[in-house]
Amino acid sequence: MKPVIVIFCCTNAVAVPEDEVERINASPQAAVKFTRLPCSGRTDVLYILRAIEEGADMAMVVACPNGACQFLEGNRRARLRVAYANRLLAESGLGNERVLLVNLAPDDPQGFGDALQEVIAKAQKLGPWGVA
Repeated sequence: MKPVIVIFCCTNAVAVPEDEVERINASPQAAVKFTRLPCSGRTDVLYILRAIEEGADMAMVVACPNGACQFLEGNRRARLRVAYANRLLAESGLGNERVLLVNLAPDDPQGFGDALQEVIAKAQKLGPWGVA
């Protein structure tokens, strides 16, 4: 079974990752759901937890590099929210590795593909979280 990955991506972080998402969805590697947000800081913990609750094996939040957020502290807020979501998931028995934050620059299109492959490999290693 293909792992399901949900991605919350800052509009300013990566130029055009949709091509990579389409390529992965066409392969047997994973099923990827992709959402763009105006800033990674807008990624609410509830969005992340709802994605996991609805069957995602992992979530990835793509933020600008540290110190390069257009909204000054958005990527810091995203980092705190990802840590909080992982703590909540750990407390519920799902482990603290189901949500990953990736900081990417817009001029690093290969970075998105590499990060996505890392998340897919981790999701395959962790396995489904056991929705019955």
